[in-house]
Amino acid sequence: MGFKRSFVGICLVLLALAWSTPARSASPIPMKTAWLGEHETFAVWYAKQKGWDKEAGLDLTMLRFDSGKAIVEGVLAYDWAIAGCGAVPALTAALSERLDIIAVANDESAANALYVRADSPLLSIKGTNPAYPDIYGDQATVKGKEILCPKGTSAHYMMAAWLKSLGLEEKDVRVKYMSPVQALGAFAGGLGDVVALWAPLTYDADAKGFKPAALSSNCGVSQPVLIVANHEYAIQYPERVEAFLKMYLRVITFMRETPVETLVPDYVRFYEEWTGRKLTSEIAAKDLANHAVFNLEEQLALFDDAQGKSKLQNWLTDIAAFYESIGMVRKEDRQRLRRMNAVTDDYLKALR
Repeated sequence: MGFKRSFVGICLVLLALAWSTPARSASPIPMKTAWLGEHETFAVWYAKQKGWDKEAGLDLTMLRFDSGKAIVEGVLAYDWAIAGCGAVPALTAALSERLDIIAVANDESAANALYVRADSPLLSIKGTNPAYPDIYGDQATVKGKEILCPKGTSAHYMMAAWLKSLGLEEKDVRVKYMSPVQALGAFAGGLGDVVALWAPLTYDADAKGFKPAALSSNCGVSQPVLIVANHEYAIQYPERVEAFLKMYLRVITFMRETPVETLVPDYVRFYEEWTGRKLTSEIAAKDLANHAVFNLEEQLALFDDAQGKSKLQNWLTDIAAFYESIGMVRKEDRQRLRRMNAVTDDYLKALR
C-alpha cells in the first residue's frame, strides 16, 4: 500500500508540474520577419545569436530584402509577421490597411548627410538661419548648384529641409536624381556640387575627404525607421507581437547599457554577414552612435497622443507632407494618410 501511495503521489506531483509549466517551455513558435541590411536589423540578429527569441517563445526567421518597398510589397507573398522599414514604405503600405506601425526601431537623422568638397564655398558660411545654427551655406552659395540625390528617399527629404531652412526650394537648384551608390561615385568623379547620402555611404564620403554641409538632425527633421506588423497576423496573434517587442526592447536596453566598443565586434560581424560589407571598428562604432534607439518608456512617450497628435505622428505627418509635395501620394489617399490611424501603441502598452 505504501508503494502504491508513493507512486500515486509522484504521479500527482508530475501532473501538477506539467499543468504549472509556463508556456515558454513549449516549442518556440515560428515567426517570419523581414529586414534590410541596416542598423535596425542588428537587434534582431543579436537576439537570434543569443537565443533570446526562443526565450521569448519565438523562433524567428529573418528574411532579407533590398528595400523597404520590397518588404511591404512582399507581405502577402512571404507572409511575414513583423518587419523593419523606413517611414515612407510603411506609411504607403498602411494606406492599404495591411500594416500597423507598432514601434520605432531607431532615428537615423544623424546618419543622413549632405556632402560637399573640402574647397566648397558653402563651408565658409554657417548659421545663416539662427533656427538651424549648424548648417552650412546660404542662398547665394547654394542657388543654382547641382545636387546629386536619390529621389523619394530620406536623403531627398533631408535635402528639401536643408533648402527650406535657407529660404530656397528645389526649383532654385539643379537636382540630378540617381541611386546613392551612383551619386557618390559620380560626385567622387567630379560631377555635382552637393551629394545627399545615408549611412554607411556617409562614412565612405568621410574617407574620401568630403565634408558634411548638413545632417538631417541639423535641419530639424527626424527620420524614424519603424517596426511594423502584418495587420491580420497582429489581430490574430497579439501575444506573439508583444513577445517580439519584449525581445526587441531587451536588446535595445542591452545596447544602451553596453559600451559601444564592446558591441563593435558583433556589429562588424553582423554587417559582413548581412551586407557582405566589411566595416572598420571605427565606422562600426560611428554607425552605432549615429542611430538613436528608444526603450519602452521612450517608445510610449513617442506614441502618446493624449494631447492630440503624438510626437511620432507629427514626425510622420511632416514626412507624408513632403511626399505629397513631390507627387508620391495619390490625392484620394491623403486624408487617410493624415489620420495616422495605422500608428498604434496597443502592443507596447501591453508590455507595461
